Amino acid sequence: MPTEPSAPRPLAESEFDQFLYLDELAFGSEPPSAAALEIDKGLLERDRTIGVFDGPQLVGGASIFSFEMTVPGGRIPMAGVSWVSVMPTHRRRGILSSMMRHQLHDLHESGGEAVAGLTASEPPIYGRFGYGLASRVARLTIPRLHSGLRMPAGSDAVSLRVVPTEESLEACEEVYARQVPKRAGMLVRTPAWANAYASDPEDWRDDRSRLRTVLAERDGQAVGYTRYRVKQEFSNGAPAGRVSVNELYADDAAAYAVLLRYLVSVDLMTTTELAGVPLDAPPLRLLDNPRAANASVKDALYIRLVDMDRALASRTYSAQIDTVIDVTDTFCPWNAGRWRLTGDEKGATCERTTAAPDIALGVRELGSVFLGGASLASLGAAGLVEERRNGALAEASRAFVTELEPWMSFGF
Repeated sequence: MPTEPSAPRPLAESEFDQFLYLDELAFGSEPPSAAALEIDKGLLERDRTIGVFDGPQLVGGASIFSFEMTVPGGRIPMAGVSWVSVMPTHRRRGILSSMMRHQLHDLHESGGEAVAGLTASEPPIYGRFGYGLASRVARLTIPRLHSGLRMPAGSDAVSLRVVPTEESLEACEEVYARQVPKRAGMLVRTPAWANAYASDPEDWRDDRSRLRTVLAERDGQAVGYTRYRVKQEFSNGAPAGRVSVNELYADDAAAYAVLLRYLVSVDLMTTTELAGVPLDAPPLRLLDNPRAANASVKDALYIRLVDMDRALASRTYSAQIDTVIDVTDTFCPWNAGRWRLTGDEKGATCERTTAAPDIALGVRELGSVFLGGASLASLGAAGLVEERRNGALAEASRAFVTELEPWMSFGF
């Protein structure tokens, strides 16, 4: 007869080898190389890692990364939920639910981050815990044959320089840090995360080249960079190689375009792949033939409001808003009920109220609109938001949206 798994608890140092093995088993991955393992260990926050046990065996695990994330009007802490694993022999026994509940209730009770976020290996899983799809990304596959670009003014003043990736960390991170405030959803990179994105373990290459770095410079100062790999291939003696772009950041359109022009014209390569770019990324405007980008879209960051009053008051709004929201939240019941949200481009407050609601929705839908990508109006058109006062949905929708698409700038 199966035993009852334990309640989630923090892991002891001696239990982390089990935790890493569980992650491999749950995701069907091979053991990482020593170099990759050291990077993982450097990122893992041991004091925010929990496990569920069946006797002495670890059968469930999850962790949180401590991030700062750009939101409309500023930057807030975000609990980055990751390393979520359940032993294949112990599925359908409530282990995942117990870990999700433990994390969210602990954040609420401790006054921790008001917002949690994650990327989902299986998106249907996390909706039931109140996580809503808040940002999406595009994958572009650009054939060299159709890679003509419209170059912005100032492009001639930008020069490129290949630098060893291991020597590029400081310059690249200065560029990256300047991009973080520009879009909601972008994450601050700590030194450990910066080091991870400049690292190049053999098992991350997937039969491609080592990680290469190119700086864009103006007047001797770095104003952009790209990191990429190439896979050299030939078809009937003709070049058929592929450029895989890991990162592409720039301070301005001219620097971005010069880097992009380089990436789509690398010798012996016939295709350039940019994965995880914003839905309104510059290539879709700069390409003479945008259809040639062969864009495909996928989900990226899922947001969960842990404490909706603190969360909604932590961002600004594109238009004046004064609305009463009736929220449904069975997993975190302290969020359920009516809240009055008032705010504008300078700030906001969110407080309990007994007033009649203007709109009604679930906390999952609030997560989807929190960064300003999905609109309340589009969710209403899908039947996921109910308008209780005529005109209230359009008013609230205008206030939540942002000028640029939100973007999770790196995965975790």
